[in-house]
Amino acid sequence: MSEANVELVKSLYEALGKRDVGKILSLIDSSIEVQQTDQLPWGGSYQGVFGLQSFFGKLLNNVDSQLAVDRYLDAGNDVLMIGRTHGQTKPKGTPFDVTAIHVWTVRDGKIVGFHPYIDTPAMLKALAA
Repeated sequence: MSEANVELVKSLYEALGKRDVGKILSLIDSSIEVQQTDQLPWGGSYQGVFGLQSFFGKLLNNVDSQLAVDRYLDAGNDVLMIGRTHGQTKPKGTPFDVTAIHVWTVRDGKIVGFHPYIDTPAMLKALAA
C-alpha cells in the first residue's frame, strides 16, 4: 500500500501547485494535523482543513517560494519528500534556498498528517535580513 501512498502525495503536490482546492480536499482527511517548529512565523500546530488553510495562508504571507523535489522516500504510512525550497521573503524580497523535508502521514488512503522541516536557522536569517 505504501507505493500508493507515494502516488497520493505526488498528487497532492500537483494539486497544491495548481491551487486546486477541490483536489486537495479530496486527498486529505478532514482532521489533518500540521506541525512545524514555532520558531518560524508560520510555524505551530494546526488541526483540520481550516488549520491547513491557516498554515498555508501564514506561509504565503511570509514567503514567495517554489519547491524543488529531489526524491520521495516510501516509509510505509509515511512518505518523505526531500528537496529544496527557494524564493524570496515578503515584503523585503530577501532570497533564500534551503533544504526541505516534508513528512506526510497517510491512513486509509487519505493524508492525515503533515510535518514540514526546513533549515530553520537559514530561513530565520533570510527573514531577518
